Order: sequence, then C-alpha cells, then structure tokens
Amino acid sequence: MTATSPAVTEPFGGVRRYGSMLIAMGVLGMIAGVLAIVYPDIPLLALALIAGINLMILGIASLVDAFGGERDATVRALCAVTGLLGMVAGIVVIRRPGESLLAVLLVAGIWFVVHGVVELLRAATAAEGRGMRLLAAIADMIFGILILALPKLSLATLAVLIGLGFLVRGVVSVVQGIVLRRTASAPAAAAPPPAVAA
Repeated sequence: MTATSPAVTEPFGGVRRYGSMLIAMGVLGMIAGVLAIVYPDIPLLALALIAGINLMILGIASLVDAFGGERDATVRALCAVTGLLGMVAGIVVIRRPGESLLAVLLVAGIWFVVHGVVELLRAATAAEGRGMRLLAAIADMIFGILILALPKLSLATLAVLIGLGFLVRGVVSVVQGIVLRRTASAPAAAAPPPAVAA
C-alpha cells in the first residue's frame, strides 16, 4: 500500500491555490482597468462602481497576503492594514457612487499611495519577486500622487489614470500568480517518491 506524505503535498497545494487566486484577481483588475481606459467618458456612477469593486478585490488580496503569504510580522501587519483600507474604500465608493468626483479622487488616490508604500517595504524585504514588487510599488505611488495632486481632473482623465493603475496592478498580480504556481510545481515534481508501507 502506498501513501503520499501530506508534508510534501499540502504546502505546495496551498501555494498553487494562492497563485491561482492571484491570477484570477489580477485578471479581474485588468478587465476593470481596460474598461475604464476604453470608456473614459463613462458616467461617474459607473466609474465609481468599477473603482469600488476593484478596490475591494485588491483589499481581499492584501488580506490573503497578510495571513498566508508573508513571514515577516511587520509586513503581514501592513498587508492587513492595506487590505482593510482597500475593502473600506471600496465599500465607501460603492455605497456613495454619486457623491462627487472629488470623493472618488481622494479614496482612489490615498489607497494607491498607501498600497505603493507597503509594496515598496515588501520589495525591500522580499527574497524573491523583488523586481515585480518594486514595479508595482512605483506604479501605485505615481498614479496615487497624480490623482491626488491634480484635483481639477476631468472625469475622462481620472478614468484613464485609475484604469492604468488597475491594469498595471492586475498584470503584476497575474505574473506573481504564474510564478507562484511554477515554483510550487517544480518542487512537487522533484519530490521523492511516496513511501511504501507493507
């Protein structure tokens, strides 16, 4: 009778699932980004809903990162904070989508800047994927600062900026997910054969 050791399969199974989740959330983010860029003249209500839903998705991804991805306690705490901020920001934008363009500007801009700072800290401490994290951090901070620094933006310009931010974030998530799945598959393929019990 053969038995596969759970110690060999479970960790890699968890990494694969996490990678798949990152890919799915990245694809959703890319779709939201493309919609905002392709249709920059959409009403404020539609833009707010797109931004709000995507902020919630990114918030959930950060929370999952906090409880499953990182080992450093400080980085985990920062991920948890940005995850909660993303979810709250998303709920605020969705619940009050017609409030004003300024409200959407503030919520989206602040979240991009905070998330960019956290990603920058993670890039400084990460052993792997440092380049992608650094790219994501710089992109987030640039988009956030532009959104906050230009409060007189037209709705179309805001839609394009937010769309570009979500698109870059989505691409980074997809790439990170693919890398995680490949990393999990390689050790699993090279794992020793299962123990044989009499």
